Amino acid sequence: MLTVFAVIGAINAFNMVDGIDGLLGGLATVTFASLGTLLYLNGHLSMAYLCLVLTVIILPYLMFNLGLLGRERKVFMGDAGSMLIGFTVVWFLLLASQHPTNAAIRPVTGLWLIALPLMDMTAIMFRRVKRGDSPFKPDREHLHHIFQRVGLSSRQTLATICLLASSLASIGILGELLQIHETIMFVGFLACFGGYCLMLRYIWRITSFFRSKLGKNEFGEKIGEARN
Repeated sequence: MLTVFAVIGAINAFNMVDGIDGLLGGLATVTFASLGTLLYLNGHLSMAYLCLVLTVIILPYLMFNLGLLGRERKVFMGDAGSMLIGFTVVWFLLLASQHPTNAAIRPVTGLWLIALPLMDMTAIMFRRVKRGDSPFKPDREHLHHIFQRVGLSSRQTLATICLLASSLASIGILGELLQIHETIMFVGFLACFGGYCLMLRYIWRITSFFRSKLGKNEFGEKIGEARN
């Protein structure tokens, strides 16, 4: 039952995070590249090769999704694609962490490799339920919405979120390579999640503060430009 819950949760996490161009592909690339690195270093070469293949497959999609080859050639993922990526990610994590005799990584490491989509989904659904709304009701409180309200462009938001995801995945990689105790890694993950939830609780104050420092209005535009 826990495995079924984890699979459904990961599928929804990657589906819900797909809010701006390139974000789903960027986060999936971070996860597959990080997992592939750990698999390679631990001697699981066949699975590491598959992670490399999936990473290379996603790159052309990213180029088209971001319009790097011309806006008239843009393509989009859709729910079927985002759910397939979420399923593939969690399936690889299960294969890598649940082998009875020769697991490539510890289960807690998998949490760090998909930390950002997982924390974003869980925190947003919790807030919706707390308000009395459906946990699947769409809103504009995802992390990419927050960065855009601060005043970042879509490309800047994409780069910032991928950098954050890479940082969290790096913590998981280092914890695995240094064999930091699983309890410490799990408590660290919960601390990051708690900090993320606390940020969401005061998000309006935080975004107002940064907008005032950057001289931008609630739409992320320069105040002078908005008046013109």
